[in-house]
Amino acid sequence: MKRCILFALAFLSSSCLYASGDNSPELFFSVARTAAWRGLPPADARCADLPSAGAGGLNAAGALDGLLPLAVRRLNGPAGLATVSMRGFQAKQTAVYLDDVRLPADITGTVDLSVLPADGLGRVEVFPGAAASLYGANAEGGVVQLFSRRLAPGARLAQAGAGFASYGTKDYFLKTGAAGERGEVFLAGASGASGGFQRNSAADKDSISGRASLDLGRAGRLGFSGLFSRLRTGLPSGTPVPVADWDGSREKEPNSLTDWQRSRREFASSSWSGGGENLQLKADVSLSSNEIEAFQFGSLSAAKVTDKGASLRASLGGKTVLGAEASGSSLASETYGDHRIGSLGLFAQKTFSLGRLEITPGARLDRSGAYEERLSPRLGAVYAPDERWKFSASVGRAFQAPTFADLYNPWAAPAPGLKPETSLNSQAAAAYGSPAGWYASLAGYYSDIKDRIALDPVTWGADNLDRAFSYGLEAEAGFKPGPFSFSAGYVRNVTRARTAGGYELLNFSPAHRYSCAAGLKTGGFELKLDGRGVSEQYTGRGESGLRLPEYWVFGVKASRGFGGLELWAGVSNLLDRHYAETADVFNGWFPQPGRTFSAGLAWRLL
Repeated sequence: MKRCILFALAFLSSSCLYASGDNSPELFFSVARTAAWRGLPPADARCADLPSAGAGGLNAAGALDGLLPLAVRRLNGPAGLATVSMRGFQAKQTAVYLDDVRLPADITGTVDLSVLPADGLGRVEVFPGAAASLYGANAEGGVVQLFSRRLAPGARLAQAGAGFASYGTKDYFLKTGAAGERGEVFLAGASGASGGFQRNSAADKDSISGRASLDLGRAGRLGFSGLFSRLRTGLPSGTPVPVADWDGSREKEPNSLTDWQRSRREFASSSWSGGGENLQLKADVSLSSNEIEAFQFGSLSAAKVTDKGASLRASLGGKTVLGAEASGSSLASETYGDHRIGSLGLFAQKTFSLGRLEITPGARLDRSGAYEERLSPRLGAVYAPDERWKFSASVGRAFQAPTFADLYNPWAAPAPGLKPETSLNSQAAAAYGSPAGWYASLAGYYSDIKDRIALDPVTWGADNLDRAFSYGLEAEAGFKPGPFSFSAGYVRNVTRARTAGGYELLNFSPAHRYSCAAGLKTGGFELKLDGRGVSEQYTGRGESGLRLPEYWVFGVKASRGFGGLELWAGVSNLLDRHYAETADVFNGWFPQPGRTFSAGLAWRLL
């Protein structure tokens, strides 16, 4: 089956593997957290233009599928919880940002991308590896930076559409916006509902997102962005049917017919930027919340996490960045209690250019009421001998702070002595891009981890493991320009940890991941094929607990434009595979939907 990556090529990647001549403010913003930065991004950094949900009803998780080195994990199909992680680290160790503001996480520290609609998103940057020197805690695996959709000066947009899919799924969207020389505004709204693959998995959700900016001339520029989403879904809580007995029908039987969850996310930020050619300043404030109410195991629970933040950054000559951030996170819950944690971070980064070689040292100091003072240094180098090749390497320290769930789990023993997890991360990468459109990249990484935070498989309480390590490689190759495009990617990862004795394979650590894609675009017609594969994994350490078998899934989608009207149709899980992406010892496996047919239209008025 692995041969499929050679001829069933999937994911039409628009990753910017090499763009030394492109200094767009949006491009590789993540490397220095400033639009004024001018330099070479690492060879393993990725950027991509995200597809509009108007061409398929995607949420943010669906839009990121297949983008190396990201691993997307889903709970209950497209409408269920979806998280993203990198390089052997978990979702809570991977930072997710929207317009350079951290998205609201739940009590476990994870961000659910299924509630974030793709309609309002225009671009993503992936900055893999230790990023604590710029972003602080919980960025050991790397950073995913999402950017709101932006319009070119003079553009006008008004578009509406609908999509329909198997299992009674319906999605509707509306987008509108305008941009001038002095300002812009963009709004996107979406509403959807689904009967769900399993019994008691029906879901309905609504969202609205937007951004606006205003040029004040010499006084600078103001920016605003916001997001609101709500979701109500049944919770089948897995299935009692063993995965070996699944046939497309048996796994629809849920563990619960009465459990449900309601969630509400709110996010708002405002910013000011200004300055001249040699000094640029940016200040921003943000307020976000993540509120979840659930009925499970015969009882009702609720928790609300609210985050407040403020930051100030200065960029000198496009090569030096200085910054300060302050944040406060509070938890309100009858189950977990009411708690508040404040933190302060100071960071600096400087890029030195030596011909075609750039060396960038940086460091960040973090102080918090939840852990001792932490210093996170990083040293990176990028070398581009010509327009085709690029090489990069870096070493840095990172850490993960205990989450509210780690510290205040009411069903486990208290964890007052729980320490932050720390890691020393090194990586190296090479990328090649030819003028004809062929490209290839190879990256390797190693992380030495101390005090890894993990759940005890017996008590379900958070605990520090003695040591852990992760190592692996990421490879990708393809062809982009012209009417035909294709790509193939592979990730090899090993993550092991120990508490006593020898090292054991960490849970939910598949050794192999594959992605492949092909696309054809001619005139108003576009055809896309995509596929991904994941090797076996286990819910417990040392290959214990439940086994999640290897799976491969493929999809196909075709669209045709007729002026301002676009029609599309597609099939996901084309071969009707019966598989799960996650499981636990209490609920068993969480089945993913079988073959799913979808179709829809998008009508552009302006």
